[in-house]
Amino acid sequence: TASTVSGSDRDLAITPDGSRVVYVGNNGTQVFVRALDALESTAIFKGVPRGVFVSPDGQWVGFVDGVTSLKKVAISGGPAITLATFDAGYRGATWAPDDTIIFATAIIGTGLQQVGAAGGGKPTVLTRADRGRGEADHLWPEMLPSGRAVLFTITAQAGGLDAAQVAVLDLQTGARKIIVRGGSHAHFVASEPGSPKRGERDGGYLVYAAAGTLRAVAFD
Repeated sequence: TASTVSGSDRDLAITPDGSRVVYVGNNGTQVFVRALDALESTAIFKGVPRGVFVSPDGQWVGFVDGVTSLKKVAISGGPAITLATFDAGYRGATWAPDDTIIFATAIIGTGLQQVGAAGGGKPTVLTRADRGRGEADHLWPEMLPSGRAVLFTITAQAGGLDAAQVAVLDLQTGARKIIVRGGSHAHFVASEPGSPKRGERDGGYLVYAAAGTLRAVAFD
């Protein structure tokens, strides 16, 4: 089944062990899982899914159904569970090792937020854009394998994505550091085979978008 790429969401994810691909397909109406050693995909959810991401243990798939409903479904299929309802459009999410989900919305008053992956809790705000420094919002979070920090994009009030920055938030101290100027949508990629945590210790690459291109830079 062909994947559906929306142009604004991360509609494809790879499980942490690298064995399966999760994606949105069938004209944006279903979530599919395909093992890399198999020819056929399996549908695990039907609705209006967007922005899939996978739990650290590879057992759950998170996504947004429609515009504002954050859900999860077992990677083997079954009923989807609603975790939270947003008050604005979805702008990316990532699953942390402590079984919380860090996400972003289109509301500029909040940046990154966090909610329990078990559901039922109230989201807490992790960051807010610094309007005095020209920041517009904090979007598209992605956990680093250690679980201690998260990558995210700082969008600018002027200049579009050419003026965006990639930053890292230390979840223990709350400190953040800008690591790429003029980039967005960053991912960490381990440089050596083995576990992602080993890859982070040994060094890897930051893969990100910039000026209509895909770029990679050595990252520790």
